[in-house]
Amino acid sequence: MWIDAEKVREVLSVENLICLAFLLGISVYDVYSRRISRLALALANILAVSYALAVDERNLAATAAGAAAGLALLGISKITGEAVGYGDGWLVMALGIYLGIWSLLEVMAAAWVLLAFAAGLCLIRKKWSRKTALPMTPFITAGFLNLLAGEYFWS
Repeated sequence: MWIDAEKVREVLSVENLICLAFLLGISVYDVYSRRISRLALALANILAVSYALAVDERNLAATAAGAAAGLALLGISKITGEAVGYGDGWLVMALGIYLGIWSLLEVMAAAWVLLAFAAGLCLIRKKWSRKTALPMTPFITAGFLNLLAGEYFWS
């Protein structure tokens, strides 16, 4: 199988590489500090909104729905006493603005499946108790990588 250079350039666009760099940086920071930098989240949301207004050709409703998904996760965070952190909600909002609702749902579905698998594996191996919290951002990053791979192989 040969690598299609044009497809690689399309999938690994500057925007996607910036998004991936943010996700990787936020993930590493979250794993080691158990929190997400407010500055990084603010910058991610500013960049996402700027991209949506200046460059994006998508329907505004898809962008707004993506942002609403982040707001919903922020609401869930508030209701559950941060069982899902506020930082995760702000990150999902930025991704939702950047990707739109449908691609965000693909990313989140992959992230939740991977997160559930990792949690189950840790419980089975008796590494953690049921109360242990896993950082969500590495799984969101993996979901984004899954989205990029899907765009390359199935577009």
